[in-house]
Amino acid sequence: MGYQGFLKAVQNCLRNAHYLKDRLRDASISAMLNELSSTVVSSSLRTKSSSGGGRWVAKGDMAYVVVMPNVTVDKLNTFFDELLEKWSSRFLDGKCQPLCVTSEMGTENRVCPLHK
Repeated sequence: MGYQGFLKAVQNCLRNAHYLKDRLRDASISAMLNELSSTVVSSSLRTKSSSGGGRWVAKGDMAYVVVMPNVTVDKLNTFFDELLEKWSSRFLDGKCQPLCVTSEMGTENRVCPLHK
């Protein structure tokens, strides 16, 4: 692979992680991404979601997905669509609210209904 190939793979992972974070926030799902990280963090559905786009694993009130080099935007879109379907079915009716993750993620990363 070499240095240039490795650099290109890392840049692609970071770009795709930002893409996923932005899609989550656009859908009003709190999400964060540390600088130079390919791990997207969000509030948990308390379920597992997996598809060709990645694996979303919950730990406590938080959920994590690591964007790997083989993950494409198409895979992320499939993953996001599956996640959004689960998210919508759980929270859309308003009877159940997503967890507020301000203490874990900070105010700049939250889009929970409690703080809109």
